[in-house]
Amino acid sequence: MKKVVSLVLAGAMVLSLAACSSSNKETTAAAAAETTKAAAETTKDAASVEASKEAKKEAATAKSADNDIVIALQADATHLDPHVSSNGISNTITNEMYECLLAFDKDTNVVPALAKEWSVSEDGKAYTFILNEGIKFHDGEPFNAESVKAVYERGLADDSLTLKRTISAWEDVTVDSEYQVTIHLKEPNNTFINKITQFRIVSPKAMAMENASDYLAKHSAGTGPFILSDRVDGGYTKMVRNENYWREGPTVDSLTFQVVPEDAARIAMLQTGEADIITPVPVTDVALIENDPSIIVDVAPATTYRYVTLNTEWALPDGRKPFADKRVRQALNYAFDSEAYAKVVFNGYAKVPTSIFSDSIMYYSEQTPYTRDLEKAKSLMKEAGFEDGFDVEIIVDNTTIEQKGATFVQQQLADIGVNVKLLPNESTANAEKTSAPLESTTVQMWYVNWASGSYEADGSMRNILHGTKFPPNGYNTAFWNNEEFNQLLDDALKMSDQKEIAEAYAKAQAIAWEECPWIFLGNDNTINAYKTYVKGLQYKPGGTMVFRTIGLDH
Repeated sequence: MKKVVSLVLAGAMVLSLAACSSSNKETTAAAAAETTKAAAETTKDAASVEASKEAKKEAATAKSADNDIVIALQADATHLDPHVSSNGISNTITNEMYECLLAFDKDTNVVPALAKEWSVSEDGKAYTFILNEGIKFHDGEPFNAESVKAVYERGLADDSLTLKRTISAWEDVTVDSEYQVTIHLKEPNNTFINKITQFRIVSPKAMAMENASDYLAKHSAGTGPFILSDRVDGGYTKMVRNENYWREGPTVDSLTFQVVPEDAARIAMLQTGEADIITPVPVTDVALIENDPSIIVDVAPATTYRYVTLNTEWALPDGRKPFADKRVRQALNYAFDSEAYAKVVFNGYAKVPTSIFSDSIMYYSEQTPYTRDLEKAKSLMKEAGFEDGFDVEIIVDNTTIEQKGATFVQQQLADIGVNVKLLPNESTANAEKTSAPLESTTVQMWYVNWASGSYEADGSMRNILHGTKFPPNGYNTAFWNNEEFNQLLDDALKMSDQKEIAEAYAKAQAIAWEECPWIFLGNDNTINAYKTYVKGLQYKPGGTMVFRTIGLDH
């Protein structure tokens, strides 16, 4: 039986494991294994990489000792109420308990989920969904059109929920019949179908409780393949299989997401079998496991974009606001070496940024990269009156890779006199800090990453850069407000002509790129690893794991 091992034990084991792992190779699998590095290289096509993984699985003889899945994660969910949490790790966990009307497949196609079909009115303002029947929530309540309307009404009633942002463009929800519901929009919105994949359906009975979020932190009330069993904040989240799941589901007995911030500890747990899956794989440690016959390493081009937000309203003790000056913001980008960042921080498993979101997102428009030019950076700093630099603080999650990246930023900016102090915190603490409004925020710089769950341009820009998305309404912690940029995003939503949409988003990207509300860092790959006996693991675009049909050979 797998146990939730302590980080001290796992960390202590890693040195001996690294030393002896080479003696455990099975020659029958060695010929089938290709280096994982090849998966990130353009010279290797996806088909050959996939064939290599399948060959390795066929050659492997490892079996699971039980029927329980343990996934070692870098950080914890911020909350298990799916209408409160919104970051990637929270979504990975809550998505196994809660479902949406529609979903994405691995190729970014929108496919049926709780809704089996849908249609849109001629004016583009009404979407009608025909729902699957006979589905029950974890608390036994029936799923129907009233359930969808109840979620909408919860969003209307509580401004503190992230759900509020999802429904902000909606006019109303009408129940047409028990299994038909229509969502009416205030105006046409060409991203609606993508965004509805983030509208998680929760039992009306649970939402009606006086302290619903407190209840949902310890109990699940969704329709998903797993039901919450046990939760220790900062420790682990355990779920058991939903025996009444409405479609093909998992065959494992339980699914446990264990928080393991230390990279070496996650590697050790995978090697010993204490964990069946780990994410992310530390880029510097891929070589430790890529030729292990019992381990598969998956490398996927990520939609994750890394950047540092620059609070344009932050003031020095003398009252000057360095980040309010575009020249200072540009100087920081000219002082930063993105190529070195990709190599040093991500061991080559990353790309230099060429716009404000990943090139795998629809309507991406390539910009001329900022290249390290210290003379230009110093000249801009002098023009802006900051030739002597200044002291500034940067908050960062306290995981290994995040602190390594922030330290690299610190070292780069020191060359132009910007002295950066690192403030590492738990991800939940940073989530609280970055949700504070302008008048009370303490955030000066934030080392962060963003990946749109809706895989479209608006979702990749609006919540983090639009002028109406200052915290707590969004994550624009640069407090950057450009009217032309805002208008382009707003106008694009109403357009139907693909060329016009592309042109609007291209202009928006060009404005943000030139204005530099962030330091643009890079796009890193998603690297996950799992035991060869893990079956039925699915992916969404960008390498996000889905466990709906997960199973084990044991």
